[in-house]
Amino acid sequence: MRVVAAIGVLSARLPGPQIAVVGGIRSTALVCNSFLPKAPSRPGRFDRRGVVTAAASDVLPTDIPRRKDILVAIDAVSRACRVTSMLQPLRGSRSDSRIATVTKSDSSPVTIGDFAAQGVVLSKLSETYPFDAFIAEERSDSLRADADLSAQVLMAASAGGMDRGDVEGLWRSIDLGHSYDADGNTADGETKKRVWCLDPIDGTKGFLRGKLDGGQYCIALALLEDGIPTIGILGCPNLPTYADDDRFAWEDDEDDQGVQTTRGCLFVATKDGGAYQLDMNMSHCERLNVTPNDGVTRTVSSARFCIGVEKSFNDPLGQTDRIAEILHGPGALDNEGEIVISRRIDSQAKFGVLARGGAEVYLRLPKAGYREWVWDLAAGSVVITEAGGEITDVYGNPLDFSLGAKLPASHRGVIGSNGGKFHRKL
Repeated sequence: MRVVAAIGVLSARLPGPQIAVVGGIRSTALVCNSFLPKAPSRPGRFDRRGVVTAAASDVLPTDIPRRKDILVAIDAVSRACRVTSMLQPLRGSRSDSRIATVTKSDSSPVTIGDFAAQGVVLSKLSETYPFDAFIAEERSDSLRADADLSAQVLMAASAGGMDRGDVEGLWRSIDLGHSYDADGNTADGETKKRVWCLDPIDGTKGFLRGKLDGGQYCIALALLEDGIPTIGILGCPNLPTYADDDRFAWEDDEDDQGVQTTRGCLFVATKDGGAYQLDMNMSHCERLNVTPNDGVTRTVSSARFCIGVEKSFNDPLGQTDRIAEILHGPGALDNEGEIVISRRIDSQAKFGVLARGGAEVYLRLPKAGYREWVWDLAAGSVVITEAGGEITDVYGNPLDFSLGAKLPASHRGVIGSNGGKFHRKL
């Protein structure tokens, strides 16, 4: 059963809740009769649509490999960031009854933001690269069964600059990414030299949790060339700009205008070209490096873990806690059983935090037999490795992205780190 979480823009300009029917399920949803916000009195973080590529070109190194591809990808991801930031609530469903949430068959939610972001990104990429292939998480089945929901997603996608101005164009854009079956096998003839891999909202539960409740998420886009990730873009609209800032939840007095210089990051990496952090205004670009991994600047016994908010999937057996106790020794866990030296954050934004030296350890240890989807790791893997870090399975094997939409069944778990002594110890 395919199901949907409908999210409206939290604004006084929106109408009250109406009833939407999604895949036969009745759920309260906000129908956005007027999606676009009023023009702000001064430019905001996402009001540079149309000049994003030029702005990024001004700050990116002129000799960075795959520069044209990167600029197109940055433009697409920035547009999706704009849409999802407008849609994300300040607080999640526990405090706002206007947000309706139901789940997919794998117990994960999908939102209007997921659909709109996928439509925006794949529309932009396919216009520029019509002969490339695409792998993305969502498909349009639920939208095709619900005209009202399709209209809401179309409004959201149009706000991000998607030019395919009818619902059928929206559906086609979304379904460009669904070239695989349930086992992750790509259709005959769909395996190409260049494949764009997208998670339109990585960390949807964080997105639903809301800005004031620490809801971090990212738009994760990667380019695979002959099965090797060569470009990774992570758009993180809520992430603090500075590496030593762990205020992942917005303060009560923060708003989109006030956080222009303190929140919102684009992590951009390309194979053999380094990793960089850009702000959402494209006014600054900084090359990233992981924490030195020789054990001198920071010892392995004080390694900071970057862990997920949702433990049930990433570590159902509690193995991360046991590893922390081995590394950190007595007192590794607090009275509530949480790792003391850690940062808790949703999504592949964790890879950005590691890449800029904000943590040293990332562990993803789902239940035995689980096969990872490529969109959950491809973009982040480029970011962390190009910043000087390392990512492997638990046996130390490099991750293999060449088999379609899923990693090989032989892979068991994922370890990401700043490399060197830290990775060997893990």
